[in-house]
Amino acid sequence: MKKKAESRRQKAEMTLPRRTFLLSAFCFLLFSSLGTAENTKVIVLGFDGADARYTEQWMNEGKLPNMAKLRQSGTFRPLRPTLPAQTPVSWSTFTTGIDPGRTGIFDFLRRDPRTYLPVFAAFDETKEPFLLGHKNPIAAAVAVFVIFGLIALLTGRWSRIGGAVVGVIAVGLAIGAFAATRKYIPTSRPGVVNRRQGIPFWEVAARAGRKATVVHVPVTFPANDFGHDDHLLSGLGVPDMSGRVGKPFYFTSELDFHRSGSNEFSIEVMQLEDNKGVIRTSIQGPPNKLFGNPPYITIPMTITVAGDRSSVTIEESGQKITLRAGEWSDWVEFVFAFNPLIKLHGISRFHLIASQPEIKLYLSPINFDPRMLPPGFRVSSPAKWALQLAQQFGLYKTIGWQIDTWAISEGFADEQMFLDDMNWTVAKDRKMFESFLNGPDDLLVQQFEFPDRVGHVFWRTMDPKHPAYDPALAAKWGGTLLKAYQLMDAIVGDAMAAAQKKNAALLVLSDHGFASFRKSVNYDTWLVMNGYMTLKSGVQVKERNVEMLFDQGQFWENVDWSKTRAYAMGLGELYINLKGREAQGIVNPGAEYDALKKELKERLVALTDPETGEHPVRRVIAREEVYRQFDPNMIPDLFLTNNDGYRVSWQTSLGGIPKNILEPNKQVWSGDHCSVDPELVKGIFFYNRKLATDRAPYIADVYPTVLGLLRVAAPYALDGVDLR
Repeated sequence: MKKKAESRRQKAEMTLPRRTFLLSAFCFLLFSSLGTAENTKVIVLGFDGADARYTEQWMNEGKLPNMAKLRQSGTFRPLRPTLPAQTPVSWSTFTTGIDPGRTGIFDFLRRDPRTYLPVFAAFDETKEPFLLGHKNPIAAAVAVFVIFGLIALLTGRWSRIGGAVVGVIAVGLAIGAFAATRKYIPTSRPGVVNRRQGIPFWEVAARAGRKATVVHVPVTFPANDFGHDDHLLSGLGVPDMSGRVGKPFYFTSELDFHRSGSNEFSIEVMQLEDNKGVIRTSIQGPPNKLFGNPPYITIPMTITVAGDRSSVTIEESGQKITLRAGEWSDWVEFVFAFNPLIKLHGISRFHLIASQPEIKLYLSPINFDPRMLPPGFRVSSPAKWALQLAQQFGLYKTIGWQIDTWAISEGFADEQMFLDDMNWTVAKDRKMFESFLNGPDDLLVQQFEFPDRVGHVFWRTMDPKHPAYDPALAAKWGGTLLKAYQLMDAIVGDAMAAAQKKNAALLVLSDHGFASFRKSVNYDTWLVMNGYMTLKSGVQVKERNVEMLFDQGQFWENVDWSKTRAYAMGLGELYINLKGREAQGIVNPGAEYDALKKELKERLVALTDPETGEHPVRRVIAREEVYRQFDPNMIPDLFLTNNDGYRVSWQTSLGGIPKNILEPNKQVWSGDHCSVDPELVKGIFFYNRKLATDRAPYIADVYPTVLGLLRVAAPYALDGVDLR
């Protein structure tokens, strides 16, 4: 028995180390495997408006070699955008993994049902207390009184000159401090609230310990801190110095100046008093939301024309810049002083179009200077990163809509000017991207906007059926979109090289594609002509423009709401004038509401273009058909999607009611996607891995796919799936 027990003991002693070794080896392999999965690098490269059809065509023709290589070694498929296929809408779903019904971002604009007025969908402007708000003057007075009294007491002057005298002096200083603070220190400052719902996937990753850098993704302003050592630079949504999406300036001495566009985009035109010698003018800067008077802060500018008319010298904010015709300035600084204590600092660039016979001077939208941002104006996370980027890479555009499409659309700039600005902008963004590719991040996300901007203004050079098509312009500029895609291809090549070096997962995508914008559809005009909207007689109505959104212009002033059952606003949305929801609603919820929606869907799809026999409206989709969850008081009742060649009019988007239902679009802004059926404007999706699933990617799929690669759980139920 003793021998058997001893034998069992010896076997156990021999087995225990072996088991321990096997267990240790298993744990090592397990955690090594998990560590490798957790440390997977992910690069997400986004392009705004890159179209699947043209991308595939040019890959097949050998014109996009990097993307063709990525397709061959990995996966390429057209990507389904959101409904509607709009930049802030699709990118918000990309960011959060949930559809527009849940993000609350369903258009550039939304309407307030209490007033019917349009406001921006993604942001609310707020008033934030500055320091102590209305108590600032009192606090300053008390502080001065106490400080002076303490100084007098500690230095012995209290006893030498007498307490009464000290008290009088202290009171006098306090009164002065009260008056000065009231005059020079505001009680409030403007603030911004991002209305987008949902949690960005990079925030989820950061909470799980993954390091992330995110650059220029739309609807990320104002930037908020989301990790210990993570970085974000906001994209579309950051305003220019005027508080607009982007407002360029045009200074001209042309007495008979007539713009080619309607100025729906509100370019600031400054008429110069002369075309020679010294010319004095001014630059209108930010609205005075700190003190109210004057309504805008302006700074003086002097233009001196050379004697031989070959150049001009511009002087403003203590700087002097000399330009010849065709030249661009480098960055120019602008200082807008509200008073001696409070100043806003901006940066922009001049371009001299002509110095003779008339002066034609362009100034791009004025960006906030990233080195001296005002308190609370968060374009980056952490806040100091905006300054650090400027120190590392030089000055850069902080505005969300970086490339100026407004000036060329309204006839103030030509094609070469647009491309100069585009290439300047992309060069700086690309320089940053190349640096970030070499960084230590687990997750890098960067978006480039230029394919979208080129598509908007150069589509007319590719489409012979477009009303703005010009054979001469087509011969010169018809290849511009291809060149933009080849630039995109080069950037993809940079990302592919970095992904290969780091063994990283690479996803390349766009938020939507593009279509020709040949004709505008005036939906409110159709509603009036078909008895769904009633107008008041004898009311003068101005043509709508973007400026009205910012300056609280009048809207719907000629609409009789007591007889109106439906109205259109935004880029392809229709609302029922519903009782209990709209302030002056007349349509009863329930059967009447449902019947009206059904009737509108049938009749709008049947709308026919008398010139071509085509149907401008492809589908009318009820919100409950596309969104699983939504706020019924905010989300439109119907989405109106167009066929290729048609788009909702600019006037309809702001509640305008032109004379005709259909109008030819003769503008430079000739390509679009905003109200086009998403099935016709698909984006791109590349992945440097082969997908086993045959699913057509949806933009909401990116969120779970990225988190899956990072081995991070989603924080809620998603509207996309992990693509494998």
